[in-house]
Amino acid sequence: MEWMNEMFVNMEKEKTAASAKVEANEAKVERKEHPKKRIPGSLNAWNALVSSITNDVNDFNNRTERSGHTPVRLSQKNFRCEVHLSGMHGKTLVLTLDSSDRVQVVIHPDFPEQRLTITLELDKEGQHSSWVLGHATNESARLSDQQLSEYLLKPVLSCASIN
Repeated sequence: MEWMNEMFVNMEKEKTAASAKVEANEAKVERKEHPKKRIPGSLNAWNALVSSITNDVNDFNNRTERSGHTPVRLSQKNFRCEVHLSGMHGKTLVLTLDSSDRVQVVIHPDFPEQRLTITLELDKEGQHSSWVLGHATNESARLSDQQLSEYLLKPVLSCASIN
């Protein structure tokens, strides 16, 4: 059957043309610049914050009022931490430490506008000192890891049903 042979030849030609087009597009993709180097101590500060959040989420899940309910889940990878509250009105709190050592906060599905900047402030030795809410001034709120964890988790965890 000649028509079938022609069909397969045309299919092969189309496949080759599509492959060449993909390769041409891939060659044009620009590589992203490497992120700027983080200030020393930011990894330790981020890990301390995630540890506080993890402890708070575990404590929340282990409360007797929460028995029988779906636990709040937590995942963390590459300066990104997600706290997921499942259910009918489920929410996901997403924290990301950007390259400027600021914490970006988003709550899905609400996507509220972040009113305050949360910035890491290190002491003179480059060790973790505190998290600063808003622009750094003398009057700015400076929070410990535990205080920031509470500040961030309270609005999300308060949505959990205990009935």
